[in-house]
Amino acid sequence: MKAIPLQHIPTFHDLTSKDPDAFLFEFDVLCRGYDYTTDPQKLKLFPSTLKGAALRWFMGLGGGVINNWEQMKESLLKKYQDYCRTRELKDEIFQMTAKPNETLEEYVERFQYNLQRSPYASLPLPDNVLKTALIKGMKEQWIETLNIMGKGDIYQENLADIINLCIGVREAAQE
Repeated sequence: MKAIPLQHIPTFHDLTSKDPDAFLFEFDVLCRGYDYTTDPQKLKLFPSTLKGAALRWFMGLGGGVINNWEQMKESLLKKYQDYCRTRELKDEIFQMTAKPNETLEEYVERFQYNLQRSPYASLPLPDNVLKTALIKGMKEQWIETLNIMGKGDIYQENLADIINLCIGVREAAQE
């Protein structure tokens, strides 16, 4: 078993980084190339590939949940693969709504990922259109929280400020 140079290790940040299937394929190729073939070896290396929201998700799994490499792959795909299905509808970004157990952070992350993968990534839409699409799919309680944290009316903020407020909600909850 050879040591793997850090620059060769693929990373997975969140929904905006890459397709989880492609990431797992890269990880498996790397492991094979450096003779990391057993489940314990892969499971030990895997957390070092995660960054940001993906690492927070992984750390939230707790001990004893993942016992082998197949369970780890299934968990990652269950969490992130829904967001990577083929984009057949141009208007999917406008049809987004928060899922029942989804957090505000996950919703914003999914919105940004879907926007990046949509045809609108190369054909930028006006900020107010994207802002309306983002807010339209939010839970009412999130909008109320953002209104309190913002300047009173979230609809008057620009998209970047709304996203920063969403991040602020998560950070405030962690304090």
